[in-house]
Amino acid sequence: MRSRVGTGAALLLISILPLALHASADGRSGRSTKTWTWTFQADTLGQEPQYTGVFGGKWEVALAQAPPPAGSSAPADSADPDTSAAPRVLRQAETDDGIEFHYVQFRKPVVGDLIASVRFRVLSGEIDPGAGLMFQLDSKGKSGYLLRASGEKNRLIAHYLLYGKRRDLKWEDIPPLEPGEWHTLSISRNGNMLIASYDGVERFRVRDERFRKGTVGLWTEDDSVVEFADLRVSTN
Repeated sequence: MRSRVGTGAALLLISILPLALHASADGRSGRSTKTWTWTFQADTLGQEPQYTGVFGGKWEVALAQAPPPAGSSAPADSADPDTSAAPRVLRQAETDDGIEFHYVQFRKPVVGDLIASVRFRVLSGEIDPGAGLMFQLDSKGKSGYLLRASGEKNRLIAHYLLYGKRRDLKWEDIPPLEPGEWHTLSISRNGNMLIASYDGVERFRVRDERFRKGTVGLWTEDDSVVEFADLRVSTN
């Protein structure tokens, strides 16, 4: 039974997150572009990543299960006993805590125009199996934007969140989500234009200027167990 409990009732956990930061110059404009990536290699297995705020659910860094995410440098079933070298994912494993939405906010960086992406796969879920990428969240994690894939409706949906309440901006149909299959969510923000892509293909554009700067986060719905990998944020 779905229980609709506000995210404000969830416990907020804060720690420190190690980031990989790269800066490069745009030769055409002279601007410096910064990129942040999360591999979770420096985080403790079985715990949430450092420097995050958790709003419901059980977020834990885990070893990737076969097949590993694209781009991983080592196989998931490597015989090397040093697990620090094995590819990792961030898994949301809670299925029945009475909270409708589970999400984790990364406290840094705070950016305006951006390009953000994450790979995900749904392992299980009956109510609305799916996953989401949050961006331009405020410091309390209550307002910002969400792009999510809904397995219940087979849609890619853009929302805005205001004080924890979710409202639709635009959506488009996508193929059904199959358990265990990897997919990619990505969003580009330039001024008031939001460009949503799924599996490398642009799906829709929508104009909105409610929020101009903030952090990113990851989202799951109801009883969904989801793994995330290759979270990446670049200034645009």
